[in-house]
Amino acid sequence: MSSLGLVNERTLPRAPSLPAVSRRIADRLIGFILSVARQGSLGRRALDLVLRQPVASLVAYLAFVLLILGTVDTLAHRSPLYLLALLAIPAGAFLLRRPVALGLVMAAAVIWIRLLYLGQPETCDQLAVSRAALRVALEGGNPYGFGYSESVPPGAPFPYGPLGLVTAVLGQPGETFAFALMALVLVWQRALITLVFFGASFQWIEMGACGMNDMIPSVLLVSGLLLLERRRTRLGPLLVAISAGIKPYTFAWFPAIMGYGGVAVTTVLLLAVGLFWLPALMWGPQSYLESVQGAWTVQHRQVQNTLNMPILRLLAPPLAALSLLVRSWEAMVLIGAAIFTLMMFTDYWASLGYWMVVLPPVGIVLERGF
Repeated sequence: MSSLGLVNERTLPRAPSLPAVSRRIADRLIGFILSVARQGSLGRRALDLVLRQPVASLVAYLAFVLLILGTVDTLAHRSPLYLLALLAIPAGAFLLRRPVALGLVMAAAVIWIRLLYLGQPETCDQLAVSRAALRVALEGGNPYGFGYSESVPPGAPFPYGPLGLVTAVLGQPGETFAFALMALVLVWQRALITLVFFGASFQWIEMGACGMNDMIPSVLLVSGLLLLERRRTRLGPLLVAISAGIKPYTFAWFPAIMGYGGVAVTTVLLLAVGLFWLPALMWGPQSYLESVQGAWTVQHRQVQNTLNMPILRLLAPPLAALSLLVRSWEAMVLIGAAIFTLMMFTDYWASLGYWMVVLPPVGIVLERGF
């Protein structure tokens, strides 16, 4: 037998793990920087100060500075009051070792900007269509099954849950208040990078006031999931059910919640959501399905914000079945987010507002690793 084919596995060097390689590279890089910076110099003292800061807080703060400067620069010509948000930059620099305090300062700045931004013209049609549907319902009609002239383009139906008729009354102020609550939840969970991403970017500030209706169901979903982690088996699933009563896309978390919570949680969840969707049953399931189909027809005139691979939705049912077996809170959140992503971002069209729903709970889970 040829000796070429006989290699003793013990003689083969073992490849270092990725974390070990990363640490080795980081140690050498830091060592090089420290060797260049002269001992006792101002640069050396500044570098030592930076290296002593918590990584997550430092990354969140630097991202906040970059984004808030751009946002205020965009908006300052409307009112000098936007400049007050920049006070968070020097204040936050002294709070890097206190993530909750740092988060509260950054949250106060972005909430202030949103309050000033209230009243801008609505360029999205979700709230407008919902208000039109509410008028139909109050007049004794069926809000489902036909298109509304208030939509952009005209002719889109009302495809949301019955509770979406109620929350539409809150309008932009309701969405802004929901963002403020979400910001405080993210601070409480120390998910500062997620807070900065949604809070300080002008794109998300503009979207929060454009007439979308995603922030209220999002904060209800996240609050319900966090209460479930704390074994609040009634209030937790109730909040998630309310969220699904506004917009049905949060049904994506139902299988995992049922697997994680057991019989008691499942009972509350299904009874509550059944109650909230009862008006749609009275108006007729067929009319609601016609609204969903009509929304699909109107919105899918062009591919936008998606992978444009609807076949990937076939992965959602087996994933939902698998999620019934989850036993950890983190798995429950992430597998629900995976189902949501498969259902909402693989078709021909998706709203950017959907990211307001899925990224906060995922960000909370991922930032716990820092």
